[in-house]
Amino acid sequence: MTDPHWTSAFEIVERLREAGHEAVIVGGAVRDRLMGQPAHDVDVATAALPEEVKAIFPKTADVGIAHGTVMVLDPSPPVEVTTYRTEGTYTDHRRPDTVEYVTSLKEDLRRRDFTMNAIAIRGDGSLFDPFGGEEDIRRGIIRAVGDPGERFEEDALRMLRAVRFAAKTAFTVEPGTKTAITAHAASISHVSVERIKIEMDKIWLSGRSGLAARLMQETGLAGQLPMMGKAFAPGNAVIWDRLGKPDEPAEGWALLELLGGEPDGNPYKLSNKEKRAVREILTACRIRSERPLSPMDAYRLPEYALLAGARFAYLTDMTEEPDDPAAVARMKNELPIRSLRDLAVTGNDLIGWYGRKGGPWVKEWLANIEEAVVTGRLMNTREDIKGWFLDGIESER
Repeated sequence: MTDPHWTSAFEIVERLREAGHEAVIVGGAVRDRLMGQPAHDVDVATAALPEEVKAIFPKTADVGIAHGTVMVLDPSPPVEVTTYRTEGTYTDHRRPDTVEYVTSLKEDLRRRDFTMNAIAIRGDGSLFDPFGGEEDIRRGIIRAVGDPGERFEEDALRMLRAVRFAAKTAFTVEPGTKTAITAHAASISHVSVERIKIEMDKIWLSGRSGLAARLMQETGLAGQLPMMGKAFAPGNAVIWDRLGKPDEPAEGWALLELLGGEPDGNPYKLSNKEKRAVREILTACRIRSERPLSPMDAYRLPEYALLAGARFAYLTDMTEEPDDPAAVARMKNELPIRSLRDLAVTGNDLIGWYGRKGGPWVKEWLANIEEAVVTGRLMNTREDIKGWFLDGIESER
């Protein structure tokens, strides 16, 4: 394995073994390796206690010491090393009330969410797979470890994670696991908005939002979350299918608002940048639902919003083919100016030419000049703008 993350993790496993401690590689990296996909984070689990790990590796950081996790900084890239543990009850449906260290790898894997994530790789490359995760991956099944109801009572976010993994892999959620999601759907309300947003961001980027929409509607998860009950209605599933794989999660949030209605406040705590992107995409969508793009549209809106908005208009109205990205890029590139700063004149020029004290009229005339230049009715030179401005403002007298 030449990937530096795996190389670092295997070295840590070997050094722990040499010190007399069982250690394995666990988590999503193992799943992804079995599926032939790259892994960006490779985690290690061990029977060694955190203080024993720190004694073996002098360069560490206490990233989650309360739950037995130490970040080993050397070798590099850094690797999280967590002591085998079992967990107590989850009163808040999110975090265990207590954590107890154990020496059994099987007991450690038993607390994990799905069988595909409960597989370990030993230092010699062999698998430890007590819950049949490799077979479930081969069959394309997402199955909870043990009793699915207990897993979802422990952490209700696991229900949405099942949807996200289904969207990522196109796997089928095993019937018993799906039934348990339906039975516990209401408990998703215990999960913080921030955690829900992270999962939804990944669903939007999965390329299978339609699959996720159907699954959330069928299990009742959609009805427990703002806007999603309406947006994921059965009749909209085909629209989510056509969304494809967007470049940014903002496209998913924009389509959610388009289909689910304007939200009350900011229920998913989108950042200001994300909220602006959603507004721009929906503005472009409304424009393209009514008419072709104009130079002023290309001037006022960023390229990604123009393209996404045109695609949304096509997805929802199906009136005409979406705009050609090359044509939109060409329209942007051919604009004579990109912003008001590119104008050959300023407000002070207008004040000096007209000999009148500044006021709202300056802003209005700058906007007039800006539009005339963008639409090609006026050349962006001081001489042309001066004559055009003086002729126009004199005619208003």
